[in-house]
Amino acid sequence: MFGISLKTDGVIKRMTNKNIQDVASEMEAHERECQVYRLTTQKSLDNLESRIKRLELLIMASTMTILGSVFLLLSKGL
Repeated sequence: MFGISLKTDGVIKRMTNKNIQDVASEMEAHERECQVYRLTTQKSLDNLESRIKRLELLIMASTMTILGSVFLLLSKGL
């Protein structure tokens, strides 16, 4: 039977086709799990991005209100 020879720690081990198929199926399962993880992470990042944009708008509006109030007080002579 044909297989792949691997040398680890001075010992040659033979991987049979069944072992290669097992590794391939484990890799496919791992890739599926990674895809789910990537999608979940992207959704979380999108949610955080929208929250940050809202905070930026709130900070800009607050800054404009403060500057407007200071300008109004200064123009009236305190």
